[in-house]
Amino acid sequence: MNIPTAPARRLAIALAAGLGAVGLLAGCASGTTGSDAAADPTSAETIGTDSIAGTFDQAAADLLPSDIADAGTIVSTGGPGYSPHFLLADDGKTLVGNDVELLRAVGDVLGVEIEYQAIGFDAIIPSLQSGRVDMANAAMSITDERLAAVDFVSYFAGGTSLIVPTGNPLKIDLDSMCGRRIAVQQGTVYNDNYLPVFDQACVDAGEDPIEISVFPTQPDATLALTSGRADASMSDYGPLSYVADRSGGTLEVLQETYDPSTWGFAFPQGSDELEAAVSAAVNVLIADGTYGEILEKWGVTSGAIDESEVFTDDKA
Repeated sequence: MNIPTAPARRLAIALAAGLGAVGLLAGCASGTTGSDAAADPTSAETIGTDSIAGTFDQAAADLLPSDIADAGTIVSTGGPGYSPHFLLADDGKTLVGNDVELLRAVGDVLGVEIEYQAIGFDAIIPSLQSGRVDMANAAMSITDERLAAVDFVSYFAGGTSLIVPTGNPLKIDLDSMCGRRIAVQQGTVYNDNYLPVFDQACVDAGEDPIEISVFPTQPDATLALTSGRADASMSDYGPLSYVADRSGGTLEVLQETYDPSTWGFAFPQGSDELEAAVSAAVNVLIADGTYGEILEKWGVTSGAIDESEVFTDDKA
């Protein structure tokens, strides 16, 4: 196999169509402009393009399907809007973040480049099914509903929580959202799976329903909170903590989680060889410590897993 040099692989992670890839996680604007900047305190932080590299592993690379091995490229989805997993560096064009860096290191292990295409979050699964991309890297929780449509390779463990103004003046928690205004990102498990359960519990108890406000991106949902249009926002504990830590003391995350879920890279069903190769590469990174270094760099070590596995519909 012709192994591309590290600099070549680094360049491939830049947005494949320049700024055209902005908005993967739900059609958001650039991570450094517009509502994203207003809602995401990380936009004021210096974010470079340096990354922790993976080490090539021939055994893992040998698992790649021949067409991808010959092309030397895996085409994935990717775009800013979900810090610290996906955001833009200060150059305004290079996609960085925990999940981006992890997949970049997977590419190093397999000896291939990672090319990103811009696809809205709601269109990711149809794009996989149509063969537009080889895989999706989009902080997706592995659910039975999604497994009916795509396969997954696990790489992270998330846990749902709420972000609120510091001091939590309304004393909101996961069991007291009835009648409260909760902001959430469209197309996520928080909107599609979790909040409906909490809302129904309110109705069954004879309490006011939750006022659910749905936004294109998580930064937009956070902006609704900071601008007083929402009382709290629901998302994953890790990204919420990342935002709260950079909010200048104005936001905090509840120290509780609901239904911890496993995240996975998504693939068209039947992509057995590619799934095996990516899972093997993640496990190489776990074994040699690179995985832990990347998670520590981005402050999400609480989501570390011990082993990457392939999930298909018959394994759900």
